[in-house]
Amino acid sequence: MEDVTAQPQPYAFDLGHLMVSDSNPLVAAPSTASATDKEALIAARAQLCAQALINQLLTACPIQRSSEGDLHIKLPEPTTQLPREKPVPKEKEKTKWDKFAEKKGIRPKRKDGKLAFDEASGEWKPKYGYKGKAADGGGADWLVEVDEKAEKAEKEGDGKKAKKQKKTK
Repeated sequence: MEDVTAQPQPYAFDLGHLMVSDSNPLVAAPSTASATDKEALIAARAQLCAQALINQLLTACPIQRSSEGDLHIKLPEPTTQLPREKPVPKEKEKTKWDKFAEKKGIRPKRKDGKLAFDEASGEWKPKYGYKGKAADGGGADWLVEVDEKAEKAEKEGDGKKAKKQKKTK
């Protein structure tokens, strides 16, 4: 293991991103060294960096205990700005209608909503359709009185019209 204090340049920490930068060059392995020796050298350097990050977290960040008994470390704001994979999207150009609506002060129509409050049951129900508020109103009048005179007049009127249609044919 290398001694961390013997390195020419110290690590650079960004605790907000949990990141360690080690700008020190790797110790050159002999050219006759196998690939597993080189991998072991890189793994040892990565272990040193991870230990340094954990030590820095435990010494520089406040540690709090939650109500359940868990320990939480409050991380500071990140200092390193990470690059974006893609550029920031450009603002879309307004359509002719959007320009016209803005000029005239036209705003989009708000949706009325699909639910209505039913005071009888105390619940929100759909305005129309299955189990809707309108469907409940039709079921409330299960008995309707029939005016016999009006019904006879309708039947007789229909009969006269039917006879006239037969004669004209």
